[in-house]
Amino acid sequence: MPNKEVRAIITENKIQNACTDVSYPQLSGLPDEVIQNQLNELIKDRVLGLIPKEGCDVYQVIKGTYSVELNQKGILSLKFNVYTYRWHAANGLDVQKSITVNLETGRVYQLYDLFKRDSDYRSVLTKLVKEQISERDIPLIEEFKTISDNEDFYLTNDSLVIYFQEIEYTPHYIGIPEFPISYSQIRNLVRPEGPISWFIKGK
Repeated sequence: MPNKEVRAIITENKIQNACTDVSYPQLSGLPDEVIQNQLNELIKDRVLGLIPKEGCDVYQVIKGTYSVELNQKGILSLKFNVYTYRWHAANGLDVQKSITVNLETGRVYQLYDLFKRDSDYRSVLTKLVKEQISERDIPLIEEFKTISDNEDFYLTNDSLVIYFQEIEYTPHYIGIPEFPISYSQIRNLVRPEGPISWFIKGK
């Protein structure tokens, strides 16, 4: 289990030009400066990867924001959103990405890292997402079949949130569809040494 006292101090950086206004976080206050620098480089690289290289010649607006979804018990989960609008386009496009890291070790978690190796977590998550699609009456343009081992996600204090990109499965007007899954629903599947186990109530 990580040090429960480790939290990142977060300040805001910006990338700006004639059409671009992108905010992204910078971390400080971590116990290991080398890991802190590595994580800051990783965050910046992820954000730069969301900014179209064609720039203002092609895009009228490039707007980027972020949110801190979890910053407790040595775990940081960040969500990034970049909205782009091409010159003369009918609609803009949102792209969302996230990153979940261990602030002590610098480890970046993929979805499969959160669960026991022998668990049938993909089937369980797929079923829970399909149930939400049905219950929330979310329209689909493409059939959702299964969760992948590297599906996009972020963590909160009480939920694993899986999301898909705009127009990946749903019409444009739906935006980024997110599916929060309570830790209580998957507690038997998570790795005992993984980050979710540290946030399950009663542990």
